[in-house]
Formats: sequence, C-alpha cells, structure tokens
Amino acid sequence: MTAGRTAQPRTKEQWRVFCARTAPEQPQLPTYDEYLSWDPEDRAALDARRNRCHANPPITKTEQVKTILAALEPKLTQNEYAEEAAYHSAVINGPANCGKTSLLKMIGKEYELGVRRRHPERGDPDRLGDWVPVVYVSASTGATAGMLSQAIGKFLHVPVSRGGNKWTLTDPVLDALAAAGTELLLLDDLHMLDKIRNGGDESNDHIKNLANHAAVTIIGAGILLEDGNLFSDGQPPRQPLIETGTPVRRRQRGRSAQFGSRFSDLQHLAPFKIDTAERQRTWMSLVRHFERNLLLFMHRPDSLTLEHWQYLHDRTSGYIGSLATLFEEGAHLAVEHHIEQLNPEMLENVVLDHDAETEYAALKQRRAKVPAKKAKKPSPPSTPTPRTGTG
Repeated sequence: MTAGRTAQPRTKEQWRVFCARTAPEQPQLPTYDEYLSWDPEDRAALDARRNRCHANPPITKTEQVKTILAALEPKLTQNEYAEEAAYHSAVINGPANCGKTSLLKMIGKEYELGVRRRHPERGDPDRLGDWVPVVYVSASTGATAGMLSQAIGKFLHVPVSRGGNKWTLTDPVLDALAAAGTELLLLDDLHMLDKIRNGGDESNDHIKNLANHAAVTIIGAGILLEDGNLFSDGQPPRQPLIETGTPVRRRQRGRSAQFGSRFSDLQHLAPFKIDTAERQRTWMSLVRHFERNLLLFMHRPDSLTLEHWQYLHDRTSGYIGSLATLFEEGAHLAVEHHIEQLNPEMLENVVLDHDAETEYAALKQRRAKVPAKKAKKPSPPSTPTPRTGTG
C-alpha cells in the first residue's frame, strides 16, 4: 500500500502528490515457461507489478472527453488575459459512473502541470507565500455554503474559527485564493450541495459569490444537475403583457438563474451506445484501450475487442466506469488464480456495481423470452482504428 495514498485530494500537498504521480511502467513479460521456472518471490514481485498496472490503466480521451475539452479550452485560457470581467465557468454534467470525477481531476492535473511549465518562476521557493494554481474540493452530502468554504480553506490550510457563519468563513478563503495565485477552482459532487435551505438558493448564491469575487475559473461536476436546482429559475413576479394586453408566457430568468446564465452546462458524458456501426466502432476502440493494458501470459490480443465487444457492453450497459472495473478486477482474478487470460466465462466471476448487475440480469431475462429464431446478434463492424488518449 502506497504511503500517504488518498482517494480524493483534500489538501494542496495531497493534490501535488496526485499531479506528480505517473502511470506505472509496464514490465517486459518473459515467456510463460520462464516465468514458471522463477523462484516464488520473483514471480510474486512480477505479479505485484502486473496488478499495479491493471489497477491503474492509462487515461484515454474518448470523443466525449475531447468534446468537453474543446469547450473548456477557451474558458481556461481566458483566465490568463481577463482583468476585471467575470471569469467564464462550466459544469460537467451527466449520469453516475461516466467518468466525471476522473475527467475533472485530469483537467486540473493537466492545467497545473502546464502552467508550472510555462511559469516556473512562480514556484520559486523564495516567493512570499505558496503558489497553488489549482484547488480541488469535493462537496459532502448536504454541504452548505459554509461547509464549501471550509473545504476550500482546508485545502489551502486557512485557519477557520468554529461556529463562524458563511461570511466569516468565506472572506479568509477569498483572500487565500488571491494570495496563492489560484487560477482554477474545481468543485466536484455538486449534486450533494444542500437543496433545503431557501430552496437551495444559499448554495447557488455562494458559488456565484465565489465566481464574482475570486479571480478564478470554476469548473464543477455533478450527477444529473438539471434534476436539482442549480440551474432553476426563480418564479417570475407576473406574466408580461404585450401591447394588446394578452398575457404571454415567456421564460423569465430569476435570481437562481444567474448560475445558469454564467455556467456552461456540458452534458456530453453518457453511456456508450452500440446502435449504429459508428458507435460500435467507438465502443470497440474503448475496449481495445483497456485490453491493450493487460499483462496476461495466455490472453489473445484483441480477442475481447473483436469477438466479445457486445458481451462487454451487455455487462456494463456502456458505462466506462463499469467497463474499467470489469477489466481491473478480471485481470486481478486472472493473475491470482493463474488463469492468465480474460474471456466472457471468466469475467462472469466479476461482481460489478449494483446498477450494472441489475441491468445485466434484466437484459438476460428479456433475451431468454425471445424465440431463438428471432434473436439477432449484430454483425461486428469493421476493425476500429486504434485510438490513443477517458471518460
């Protein structure tokens, strides 16, 4: 177990460890006969390296991710040039298990590493105060405005007094963001914000207050935020009248709609579908990305990509998070039980998340009711072009 490892960075030091972390180097595999001739300690050492690689697959930039990155690029770069105008912000919005948190952290990591390369002088040890270009915080369940400020303060080591209100908590945080030279504020799990107090207006107003007074670009992420009240409009006082006096129903932007007016809603992350040949090729490319990270002696290259791509979609319903888990845990079982390959029979032993297992069971039940002569298996599309670079 790695010392100091944390699931989500909560302080600037933990964030720097995350940014400095690189993908594990893949070992060169000997032949299987050579491997079996090794001492148990040497085999165990290689197995540990293989397990580490399987548990940490490289990030791939799917078409969904590329679309989001293209939309965010001008919002991120304008921070460097804007002076008095409000900074543009956005939220990455979509269903659970589609890679939002991984994408948010990847954006932050790439931004931090890039800005440190461009401006090494800002990281000078003799600089007065610590330079923290990126701040990452994750909202906890029912998080209030004050709790969000406390999380940012904890990241920056800002002393906060117990029992303080949102204003006494937020002012020192705003000062610290300015002193640290923060340019990018990442707010994860926005769906967990408190929606009770004043109908959620307090949380909305607090994020808008941060956007107003902190010279940072804010990028948030959350699950199906359109179902909450981050983008909700306030109630219009009355229906406007046209010249004839006939009431006209028109969408009014109330106080809460300031969030929707300032934050772009990037709803591009979603489960992968395979209902067209092009979408099948996209899915196969994603499967190939994970399959090529396998370090198993008996596994046939591209066998899952070319022969069992539909099974993998059935098992995961097209969710990249479930697919990653299926490969990671399947590879672990293959190493630990000396199976050394992945195939549908072996992958049936992997227990995925509740939703994936429930949907897979329902799919099998539906197919069992279809007469065999009517059951159609889609023909595989042409072999996909290998793609480099999540979700």
